Amino acid sequence: MEMCIVKWNNKEVLELLHKEKISSFIIEICKTQDIDGQCLLSFVDRDFYDYPFDQLKLGERKRFILLVKKLQRNNRSAMYELGLYDDHTSNNPATNINFVGTNLSHLSYNLHNQLQNELYARNTECISNFTPDVKASKLKPEVWKTAIALGYVFLVTWVTAVVMVIVHDKVPDMKKYPPLPDLFLDNVPHIPWAFDMCEITGSFLMAIWLVVLFFHKHRFIILRRFFALAGTVFLLRCFTMLITSLSVPGSHLKCEPRFYPPADDLTVWGRRLRQAYDIWSGAGMSVRGVRTCGDYMFSGHTVALTLLNFFITEYTSRSLYLLHILTWVMNMFGIFFILAAHEHYSIDVFIAFYITSRLFLYYHTLSNNQALMQSDSSRTRIWFPLLSFFESEVDGIVPNEYEGPMEIVINLKQWLVQLVLDVKASSVARVAGSKLQEGAAMGEYSMVRLVDGIKRNISIMEEYKNSRQRLATLDKNVQAGHDLPEADLRHGKIAELTNDALFRDFSKPPSPAIKKNI
Repeated sequence: MEMCIVKWNNKEVLELLHKEKISSFIIEICKTQDIDGQCLLSFVDRDFYDYPFDQLKLGERKRFILLVKKLQRNNRSAMYELGLYDDHTSNNPATNINFVGTNLSHLSYNLHNQLQNELYARNTECISNFTPDVKASKLKPEVWKTAIALGYVFLVTWVTAVVMVIVHDKVPDMKKYPPLPDLFLDNVPHIPWAFDMCEITGSFLMAIWLVVLFFHKHRFIILRRFFALAGTVFLLRCFTMLITSLSVPGSHLKCEPRFYPPADDLTVWGRRLRQAYDIWSGAGMSVRGVRTCGDYMFSGHTVALTLLNFFITEYTSRSLYLLHILTWVMNMFGIFFILAAHEHYSIDVFIAFYITSRLFLYYHTLSNNQALMQSDSSRTRIWFPLLSFFESEVDGIVPNEYEGPMEIVINLKQWLVQLVLDVKASSVARVAGSKLQEGAAMGEYSMVRLVDGIKRNISIMEEYKNSRQRLATLDKNVQAGHDLPEADLRHGKIAELTNDALFRDFSKPPSPAIKKNI
């Protein structure tokens, strides 16, 4: 019986899987991969987790593992004949079954020494299996967070424009403070058109980034990250520009502080805000006619080039290495053009590249490893408040998944339809709420009217009861022939009956008509 499984073909293996009620997905895999009896006996643990079994659910994988282990335990001699089972290792305390080159415990594979240490260690601890490519399980677009990030970067860029106007008015006198010694600027001649080439290079990088962003499935998440990082770096740049005013790096630059004619502070600040708007609307680019001085530490153009390069390489497939090489070359050439134009000191460019790259790596390291954020959440919220807020619903690495043009159009159409339905639902809810309020008000008014009516009816019934009692007393007195005081006659509302009429005939009681009138 032990050697029978060695002779099994694929059809007999499939019959066994059907008999043991193994998942149809596993049966299809065994059919397409031509798994026979010898293949089942030669299974090792890595086979259960590698392709094509890597997509199995946990229950399906465990049931299949138990079946294979049972077959291997019952066919040790056949495995020994096939060279899969080394008999002298059967006394291994780590596991009852050991194969050449691998430990076949279904708990893990290639961890023989670790299993022994775990079994015989005095203090055992829970060891979590870390996989370097843990993709996020929930990726909500959260468009409202992206809108907040967009507002944040707009605010920061406006503050940066205002600060650039202020530092331009504080630029040191070029005659009194000549350019500082610089290793690169002192050895590379000035190239007049280099700065324009830097901005053209940045425009190409921006075009590539927009294309990647358009086709990426999780565009709102990465766009939110781009806004958060760009806003943070430029906000930091505002402080470095204000703290220290460096001298102009090149004698070719015509930089002088602006002097305003005598006017009140409101007028001066109005002119400054107008200049800040020109800088902000022109994105700080010289090709758009923006020329500023004093904003040297650190280079904003280097920040833009580096951010675009890092985001393109991060959110495109690793197989597009030519694109990644191109973006890195454009990044480095852009930095070279900045220095060749003598628009910044070398330290400006170096600090800009270092700060931008470090913040990018810190942000993505923390966002990709949520366990680190959760274990030290208080410090993360203090030092990285934007990260804690924007990445609260992202629990892993954002996969590079893309959508075709038709899929984008369909998703956009579905989003618009859902938006219209939500607006209609909200309007219907408002109308229903107003109608409900009106109905409640009318119901309350009706209830008050009803209570008043009940009170009036009760008072009428009480008055009627009292009147009947007085009438019965009057009738008895009339029949008994007692004299009735005139006040009682008036109180009983029988003023139309005189005393003579009442006592005209004592032998007959009052007629029903008289009682009715009374």
